[in-house]
Amino acid sequence: MSEEGKPSNCRVYAIRAVGGQEYGVAFMLKARAENRGLDKVRISAIVVLPELKGFVFVEGAMPYEIQDLATGIKHYRGMVRGVMSSDELLRSLVKPVEVNVGDVVEIIVEPFRGYRGRVVDIDKQKGQVYLELLDSSSTMPIIVNIKGIRKIEGK
Repeated sequence: MSEEGKPSNCRVYAIRAVGGQEYGVAFMLKARAENRGLDKVRISAIVVLPELKGFVFVEGAMPYEIQDLATGIKHYRGMVRGVMSSDELLRSLVKPVEVNVGDVVEIIVEPFRGYRGRVVDIDKQKGQVYLELLDSSSTMPIIVNIKGIRKIEGK
């Protein structure tokens, strides 16, 4: 166990649920974990993202413990194979950056991570920004998701 009381080797697992029933599945998981005793169940967090229908994210040490807790819950539909990093989950929680045309931003997603660019156009409907890279000789604009940038300088 780490200092905060969390298991030291926690990973994030995704659970499928019936769309619109994510909160019910999350509450049932929490109730079952509390009934079994929090010292026996190694689950650190249960997260529901409103914009991502049909999924509940559970941070825990072992996937079989999570599956054992979830089995029998009415709207539970199974576990997604694989592990998510907590960085991927945190990236989903971040609010979009408020940028304006002409602002200088840093790209924080691949393949242009670390590059700086100037905002040329913003498509709020699609959640995309058009950037001109400052670090390259090309003036061709690139399209990046608005969650994938960090504002450095503004007008």
